[in-house]
Amino acid sequence: MSGLPRFLSLAMACALSAIAARTQSQTTRGPEVNKLAVLVGRFTVEDEVKSGAMGPGSPAMKFSGREDCRWTAGGFAVICEASLFRPGKKYSETSFLYYDPASGTYRYRAVDSSGGIEDKTGTVSGDVWTWLGESTFAGKQYHTRYIMKFVSADSYEYTDESGESESSMKVFVSGKETRIAPAKHAQSQSAH
Repeated sequence: MSGLPRFLSLAMACALSAIAARTQSQTTRGPEVNKLAVLVGRFTVEDEVKSGAMGPGSPAMKFSGREDCRWTAGGFAVICEASLFRPGKKYSETSFLYYDPASGTYRYRAVDSSGGIEDKTGTVSGDVWTWLGESTFAGKQYHTRYIMKFVSADSYEYTDESGESESSMKVFVSGKETRIAPAKHAQSQSAH
C-alpha cells in the first residue's frame, strides 16, 4: 500500500471507531441525563405575573394550570406541554429539554401561544437549576434568567427574570409547580 491509501484506510478506521464509540455511549443515559427525571410528571402550576411586567401600569395577574412532562427520544430528553389560565385568557407552551454533553450544560427550547420563543442553557447546583438565555416576545429580544428551587421531591418554586440587557433583568413572574402524578411510561423510560 502506498502512503495515501494507507492514510485513507487509517483515517476511515479512526472515523468508524469514533462513530462506534459514540453510538455505544448514547445507548445508556449518564447521570447528567438522569437528573432530568425531577422534571418528569404531571404538575399543577400556580404563578403570578408581576405588576408592570406586561407594560407600564399593567396589573399583577395570577395564572393557574397544568404542565405535563414526559421522556422522549428514547429517554434522553424531556418534552413538556403547559396550559395556563386566568380569567378570559389561555396561555400554552411546549418545551424541549436535554443534556448537551459537548457543552456540559442542559438546553431548553420552547415556543408559546403568544409567539414567544425561548432558548436557554441550564446548570444544576444541588436543588437549584439556573437557566440563562434569550427569548423573543412581540418581535423583541430579551435576556432571561429562570431559577428553579426544589423545595421537595415533588415541588419547586421559580422566578423568571427578563430585561433588554443582562443588567436590566427584573423578576416578571414567580410561582410554584407541584407534581400530582408521574408521567405515563416514566417507569419504562427511566430504566434506560
